[in-house]
Amino acid sequence: MAKKTDLRVKRTRKLINDAFLKFIEEKGFEAMTIQEIADEALINRATFYLHYDDKYDLLEKMSADVIQELISVINPPFHQADQEVIIQRLKGSVTNVYQCVQKHQMFYQVMFGKNGINGFRNNLEEVIREKFDRHIKEVVKDSTQFQIPKDLLLHFISAAFVAVIQWWLNQEEKPTPEEMANQLSKLITQGPIQTAGFKIEG
Repeated sequence: MAKKTDLRVKRTRKLINDAFLKFIEEKGFEAMTIQEIADEALINRATFYLHYDDKYDLLEKMSADVIQELISVINPPFHQADQEVIIQRLKGSVTNVYQCVQKHQMFYQVMFGKNGINGFRNNLEEVIREKFDRHIKEVVKDSTQFQIPKDLLLHFISAAFVAVIQWWLNQEEKPTPEEMANQLSKLITQGPIQTAGFKIEG
């Protein structure tokens, strides 16, 4: 009985979430109403309020769940051993990231879209920056090994991370997560200059 209840709850929340994203994309967050969400999800308002306090609570919980799933697959220490990057592990992690984005593709497309939520990109960058900062502290014992300020490095990583996800979302024919892993592993380990075909002179 509990399993049936859990399935009903998941199904109802999915209907609510799908309706919510539909109206953000069509008219924006502020313009939508709870009644519109309920009607689209084929539920009544009372059922909506069993799951969420209001549309702000829905936005907060939905965003937190999706972003937490993305953050959980970002694992910088897994890529390295003894100060060396292990390419196959790096590729595996990037594949996991894009599989996660692919799973929640509609959410990200709507959030980054013309009627998306103000501040979503900045919030996502901040969460990614904090995740990398925590892990850098685990793997980099000597802060003097940084060739540039750590804060600059973290901002570069988080901004590029989000920008490339946006690029991927905007492609009509999207590279597979595995293809993105192959391409990004080269970009990450060789840098933009070498991957563009230029040589670096000392």
